[in-house]
Amino acid sequence: MAGFNARTGLEELEEYAVEHVAADIIVNANESNYNLPRPIEQAVAAKLAGFPFNRYPPMQAETLRGLIAEDLALDADNIRIGNGSSELLQMACYAFGGNGRKIAFPYPSFSMYGVYTKLADSIAAPYPLTLTGYVDPDKVIEFCRAEQPALLIVCNPNNPTGNYNPLEVMEKILANVSCPVVMDEAYMEFAKGSGVDPQDLRPLNKLKLVAGSTLALTGKYSNFMCLRTFSKAYGLAGLRVGYAVGSAGIMRVLGKTLLPYHVNAWSLAVAEEVYRQKDLYKEQLETIIEQRDLMREQLEQMGLKIWPSATNFLTCCPQGELTARLAAACEQQYGSQGEKTQQMLAGMYLYRKLLEKKILVRDYTSHPVLQGCLRITVGLPLENVEIISRLQRLCGEEAI
Repeated sequence: MAGFNARTGLEELEEYAVEHVAADIIVNANESNYNLPRPIEQAVAAKLAGFPFNRYPPMQAETLRGLIAEDLALDADNIRIGNGSSELLQMACYAFGGNGRKIAFPYPSFSMYGVYTKLADSIAAPYPLTLTGYVDPDKVIEFCRAEQPALLIVCNPNNPTGNYNPLEVMEKILANVSCPVVMDEAYMEFAKGSGVDPQDLRPLNKLKLVAGSTLALTGKYSNFMCLRTFSKAYGLAGLRVGYAVGSAGIMRVLGKTLLPYHVNAWSLAVAEEVYRQKDLYKEQLETIIEQRDLMREQLEQMGLKIWPSATNFLTCCPQGELTARLAAACEQQYGSQGEKTQQMLAGMYLYRKLLEKKILVRDYTSHPVLQGCLRITVGLPLENVEIISRLQRLCGEEAI
C-alpha cells in the first residue's frame, strides 16, 4: 500500500482474485451446471421487451420480499434481499462487528468469513470443527462464553467440507449464546434435512419448506438471521441474489447497513420469476443429489477419503498407499516441488492431470487442514462420468 494512506489493517489483506482458467468442465465454484428451466427461461425472455432499464430498482425489493414472506408465512419485515447472501453476510459483520469486537466463525469453512471480519475492522475468532467437519454445539457454546464474540457465524451445510448439522444442534447453539448469530445456509436445498419446531403453528405445507433449516426457528428465536442464496440450487450465480430471514428487530439492524438500490432491477426480476416457479427445480435438485451420492461411492472405491457432504459438491483426498503412489508420480512428472508433504503432492498430481484434460476443480491441496484435498462440484451427469473416468485412470494404472 506504499504511497497511499489506506486504513490500518488493509495491508494484511490480499485482493480477492480467481485466476481465469480455460476448461471444458467447470466444477470448481459450486455453481449449478444447469441453466434455467425452459418455462422460466421463456418467462424471463418475455420480460426483456420494454423492461425499464432506465429506472432504479425497487428500493426495498418489495416484490421478492413479499413472495418469500408469503411462502414462509412470515411478514416482509422478516426478510432482506442482497447481492447474493455474501453481501448480507458482509453487512452483518458491519452491523455487529467493529473496532475491538470479535466475530466468531468456523474453521475450516468459507474463506470470506475472515475477510469480512477484517473489512469490518473486527477481531477474527475462528473456532474449530470436529475432525470429521461437524459443529460440536457444546464446544461452540463454551467458545462463545470464553471469547464473548459480538457475532457468531455458523455454516450449515459447511463449505468446503459439506457437512450437515441437524436442526437440534443449531437450536442448542441459538438457545445458549448471547450474541447475534448468522446461520449461513447457502447449500441447504441439497441437504434434505428434517425437523421443525413442534410449537410452530404454520400450515403443514409451510413447515415442509423449512424442515431441517433454522428457518423453522424464526418465530422462536429473535437473535439470529438465516441466509439463503439463489446462486447454488437455483442457478443464478451470474445475477447475485440472496436473502436473509430473521426477526423484525435483527432485520432492522441489518437494513441500516444496506445501500440504496443495492440489488439491480434485472436480477430482482429474474429472481422473482425463479421463486414463483421454484418447483420446476425439483428434478434438477434430485438429480444432483443422486449424482453426488453415486460419485461419493465411486470416489471411495478408488481409495479416496470423502468428507460427508450434504451439498452439491464433494471434497476428497488420497489416503493410504494411494497417497504415496500419486506423490511419487507427481515428482516424477513435474519434478521436485520443494517442501510439500506427500499428501499435498498427491492432491496436486490429481489437480494438474485433471486440468490438462480441461477439467477444473477447486484446489485445496495446500490448505493447512485439508491438505491434498480437491473440491468437486457435482456437474451434469455426462460431465460427472468424464470426471470419474479420468480419476479412475489417474488413481489406477497411470499413477504406477
